[in-house]
Amino acid sequence: MSSSSNSAPLTLARRLHGHLSLARVSNTPTVVTNALAGAALAGVTRPDLTVLLVAAAMVLFYTGGMYLNDVMDEAIDRRERPSRPLPSGVVGRAEAIVVTALLFAVGLALLVPLGGPALLSGLVLVGVIVVYDAWHKTNPLSPVVMAVTRALVYVTALTAFSGAVTADFVAWTLLMGGYIVGLTYVAKTENRPGVARFWPAALVFLPGLYFVTRAPDVLGFALLALFLGWAAYALTFVYGARRSVGRAVVSLIAGVSLLDAMILAQRGAWPLVGIALAAFALTLALQRWVKGT
Repeated sequence: MSSSSNSAPLTLARRLHGHLSLARVSNTPTVVTNALAGAALAGVTRPDLTVLLVAAAMVLFYTGGMYLNDVMDEAIDRRERPSRPLPSGVVGRAEAIVVTALLFAVGLALLVPLGGPALLSGLVLVGVIVVYDAWHKTNPLSPVVMAVTRALVYVTALTAFSGAVTADFVAWTLLMGGYIVGLTYVAKTENRPGVARFWPAALVFLPGLYFVTRAPDVLGFALLALFLGWAAYALTFVYGARRSVGRAVVSLIAGVSLLDAMILAQRGAWPLVGIALAAFALTLALQRWVKGT
C-alpha cells in the first residue's frame, strides 16, 4: 500500500521534470531579455502590456521549438541520449506534438492584437524554428538558422511598436546573430588546427567591442567588463585545460542576457538592466536543475 502511494508522486515529479527538460526551461530567461532588448531598440524602455505580450509569445515560440526539436530528434536520441524524456517514455511523442502545436498557436494568438506586421514576423519566426528543427543535424548552416530565430525576436518587438529600422538596430541584431553563431560553432571547431579553431571566439566578443563605440558611462564599462569576463571564462572550457564544450555552450547561452543588458544600458533602460542581470543569474541557477542543451 505504501509502495503504491509513494510511486504516484514520483511519477508525477518525473513527468514534470520531463516536460521542463523538453522545454529547456533553464534558457527561457534569455528569451525574455531578448524581447526587452528588442523593445528598447524600438524606443520602448518601460515595460507595458505590449512588451509583456511580445515576451510571452517569444517564450512560447522558443518552448515550442524545444519540444519540436526533441520530437524530430527522437530516433537519434534513442541511440545517443536514451535518457531524454521521449525515448525514455517519461513523455509520450503524441503528447509532445500536441504541446508543441498549442505553444505555437497561443504564441501567435498573443501577437494578433499587436497588428499585422508583428503577427507576420511571428509567423516567419515559427517557420524558421520548424525549418531549423527539421534540418539542423545535416545542415552545415544550422547555426546561422538558429541565429536568425534570435534575431527575429528583436524584429518582432520592433514591428510590435512600429519602430524605425535604425543603424543601431541593424548592428545589434547582427551582433546577437553573430554571438549565437559563435557559441554554436565553438563546439564544431575545437579540434581544428591553427587559427581555424579560434574564429568563433571573435563573434562572441564582437558585441562588447561595439558597445565600447557607443560611449558607455562608468556603469556601462562595469557591464562591459562583466560581459567580456564571462565570455572569456566560458571559452576556457573550450580552449583551456578544463575541456567541457557542453559547459562552454550553456555558459555562453546564459551570456545572451548580458548582451541584452548592454543594449538596455545603451538605451538608458537601467531598471531593465537589473532584470537582465537577474535573468542571467536565474539561467545559471536553472541550468543546474535542467540541462540547457
